[in-house]
Amino acid sequence: MPSFPRIKLISFLLGLIPIVFFAWSLFAFSINIPWLDDFEAPMTIRAWFAQPDWFDRLKMIWFPNNEHRIVTLRLWVMVHYFFFNQLDLKALLLISHLYIIILFVLLWYNLPIKNRWWYFLPIPFLYLNFQYHLNTFWFIVSIQRNLVIGFGFLAMFCLSKGRNKLFITGVLCTMLACLSNSDGLLFIAAGGMILLTKFEVKKLGIWIGIFVTFLTLFFWNYPSMGSNQNGLIYLAGHPWQSIQGFFVFLGGSADYFNEQDSTIRLIFSFTMGLLLFIIIIWGFQRWIFVNAEKKYSSFSQRWTSGELANSHQLFLAGCLTFCILNGVLLALLRSKSGPFVFLIGNYKIIATLAMLLTYVVATHLVSSNFMTKWILPVAILFWLSSIVTYYPAIKNRKEFLLQDYQSFIRDKQGLGFSKENVKKYELHFMMVQMIHKGEYLPGTK
Repeated sequence: MPSFPRIKLISFLLGLIPIVFFAWSLFAFSINIPWLDDFEAPMTIRAWFAQPDWFDRLKMIWFPNNEHRIVTLRLWVMVHYFFFNQLDLKALLLISHLYIIILFVLLWYNLPIKNRWWYFLPIPFLYLNFQYHLNTFWFIVSIQRNLVIGFGFLAMFCLSKGRNKLFITGVLCTMLACLSNSDGLLFIAAGGMILLTKFEVKKLGIWIGIFVTFLTLFFWNYPSMGSNQNGLIYLAGHPWQSIQGFFVFLGGSADYFNEQDSTIRLIFSFTMGLLLFIIIIWGFQRWIFVNAEKKYSSFSQRWTSGELANSHQLFLAGCLTFCILNGVLLALLRSKSGPFVFLIGNYKIIATLAMLLTYVVATHLVSSNFMTKWILPVAILFWLSSIVTYYPAIKNRKEFLLQDYQSFIRDKQGLGFSKENVKKYELHFMMVQMIHKGEYLPGTK
């Protein structure tokens, strides 16, 4: 039988497989060609230089893209342009995936100390799958989500630790998450929940004061309030569809029938979502109220003492609150679009995060031996299945973009736009001008 160090080396090499394969896939299949909303990047560069007045430039950065404030993305595009004098969507996308390092470090820190490595081993297989490939390879969607998750999870970690300097960092990270994509706003509620659970009344008051002001500015002249109102009106007449949609969204990681709009997709996802929700509720109830040390005679005394939950529990609860509120919000506002809207590719990263965080909660309740014998094989099978199911779509998307780019240059249409819209927004002129200036070198292979 091999020695323990040898077993650990073998397991370490095993854990590198999904990381290396995911990194290779990013380099191989991401491409420097914009699609639809990706044109926000070159338009940001053009608009910046078209506005010599700095106040007008700041207004341009702040102006929403559809229903999202994407301040961090626009600033990132401009910083990259000033350093390299080029628009490189692929480079920006690759850099944004460094958030995975932050995510894995935070999850490592919040795993049980004893046998931590064995608990961590399934995580790369569970998270670095290709279920959410649209979120991985679509430039604007990828960067928005990556920034939200990276900044948001850092904020939850800082708030869970309870130190004053980290509280300030948590506030700033939450603001950056909000200014990356609208679902970053959900971290405001998640952070408030952490401070309330810790009974840090002063910090909670400061938190509320800061973010009431922030939200007032955020929603000033916001463009999509009417659309949200229509979603709420639909909810009143179809409450069951919203309940179903919530669990379908939460269980989106079980969707392996992406090529057909069949009820089996909804059944699998709904069942997975319901199972995850039960495990989350049961797990936290047992972890906090059963296994935790009982120092106080009543719940209120324990709460007001600030010892209702430890920092690991608070971090995971904050991140899971973000995932669950995503599902609630989409269930309220998107049910009118039909049940399959909850299974589109760029939502599945949140479902995958919910599954991953539920697993981390479970590691505090079951033995590492169980995890190694049962969870690791399931995680590997899950990862392999995602490659078999979704890899053809990843390859086809790159080939499609290469062909559509040629149509865009030749016929002045394509890349998500009709000939009329290409002319209206001067997209062809803009891209050709950037090519001639050497500011944009399109991906051609």
